[in-house]
Formats: sequence, structure tokens, C-alpha cells
Amino acid sequence: MRKLTDEGVIKESRRKKFFEKVEEGNLTIDEFQRVLLHLKIDPIRAGLVLLCYESASSYEDPCCETTALVAVALAARLPSELAACEGQFETIRQSLCDTIARKTSSAIAKHHMSLESRHNGGGFEHAYA
Repeated sequence: MRKLTDEGVIKESRRKKFFEKVEEGNLTIDEFQRVLLHLKIDPIRAGLVLLCYESASSYEDPCCETTALVAVALAARLPSELAACEGQFETIRQSLCDTIARKTSSAIAKHHMSLESRHNGGGFEHAYA
């Protein structure tokens, strides 16, 4: 605990009640973010594990990491795309989200299959034709 205080993760004035605040779920967003950064926990992957996967070990799964990367890329890109549109943006239907997810997942799987084929010696058939 002293190390967390010395490194500025936890404020000295809150050190004694830190565990109590964690137990009660009363960490401020700022405190929570400092702890995540200190522990090198990706909050997007952690959220995905809590919401979408059955096991905490999924945090280390490349599928979880890829999903987090896509989510961050989408979050960074969508506002600029929407800014170019006219009218008021409204949340899209879940069925459209599912369709977008299916198409994106399919594109990722095809990319993976292409990489695997090249790693296993495939993809060079044209060179011997």
C-alpha cells in the first residue's frame, strides 16, 4: 500500500480507507483509472471479460484483445464519420449491431485464415503455375 501511495496511485489522505472504498465500490473514476494504469489492465478488455466472456482468463485470449482493438478503433472513427452526416444521430437497432458484428467477425476470420495459409506454405500456388 505504501508503494501505491509513494507512486501517486493512491492519495496519502485516502490510503487508510482504500480497501474499504474498493469493497464498497466507492473508488472515484480518477482513483480507478490510476489503479488500472498502475496494474497495466486494459479497461476495454476487462469490460469485455465482465460482459461477454465466461472466464477471467479470457482477458489474455487473442480474441478478447482483438475485440478490444476493434472497439477502440470504431470508437475513434465513428464520431468523425457521423460529423459528416446531416441530421440527428440516433442509436441503431440491436439487429443492425448484430449484422455489423457478424460481418466484422467474418472479415477478421478470413484475414486469420489467409495468414494461417501463408504461414503454412499456402498462398504461393501462383508462383509455380
